[in-house]
Amino acid sequence: MDAISTTTWANHPAIQSGLAPFLTALIVAESLRRLRLSGLAVIAGFCMTVWLVAGFDFEPLSATRKIILAGLAATVVGLLADLIAGRWQVVRYLAVAGCGGTAVWVLWPVLQQKETRDLLVAGVGVVVFAIWIGLCADRLADMPVRASVAGTALGTGVGISALLGASALLGQMGIAVGAACGAYLLVQFFSDKTLSCGRTFTLPVSLLCGAIAPAAVLLASLPWYCLPVLALIPVIVCIPLPRHWSVRQQSFPLMMLAGSCAAWSAYMVWRETGGTG
Repeated sequence: MDAISTTTWANHPAIQSGLAPFLTALIVAESLRRLRLSGLAVIAGFCMTVWLVAGFDFEPLSATRKIILAGLAATVVGLLADLIAGRWQVVRYLAVAGCGGTAVWVLWPVLQQKETRDLLVAGVGVVVFAIWIGLCADRLADMPVRASVAGTALGTGVGISALLGASALLGQMGIAVGAACGAYLLVQFFSDKTLSCGRTFTLPVSLLCGAIAPAAVLLASLPWYCLPVLALIPVIVCIPLPRHWSVRQQSFPLMMLAGSCAAWSAYMVWRETGGTG
């Protein structure tokens, strides 16, 4: 009886995509604080959800499995980029270009089935969104509080929007990113001190969210006009704040603004899918 209850508990979507990645990221962020590798918290939380929901079997290489694989690769690239970024500024442009290329790679089987005009429109939209998210997130690499707020709102917004758009797996993956970033933010909030960030944190977040959202548009029922709303999140967290404000003082207004964009996107999907009926 207890074993059955434990299995049921572990299979609950809220545990798999919310609590499990949150606790995993919380432990990793705090444990690696002194090594300045707390940015690994986001991929640790994401991997926990992947392990619980889908596993790490990459055959056949579907769109969702490509996203998982790309997220893992982005973490390695992010670590390397943090080591050489000071000496090689072109790393930023390569990382951003990688976000756009990854989105196309993930969704190419779907894109190539479209007519030429639709292919161009959808392809350009996918690339522009992914590159925009990658560029904006990369600018936050040295701003741990703003980066964690953006990741929390973006991941949660993408995840809930995808979930409402009839894609459970993509939704859980997005929510997992948001939960992991939320844990990373919470460690900073309670300690009132920033954690190490860098591209180890921002590159996986931007690549995952930059691929999950367009995938939900092309593979599920996420309305395309949710993408511009979600794209506002990494921009809105850059609003000027008094320099003397503490981590806690910064977190509240930034989270309210970024969270409103995430909520707006989810509301539009809810309306589109008949939620008001």
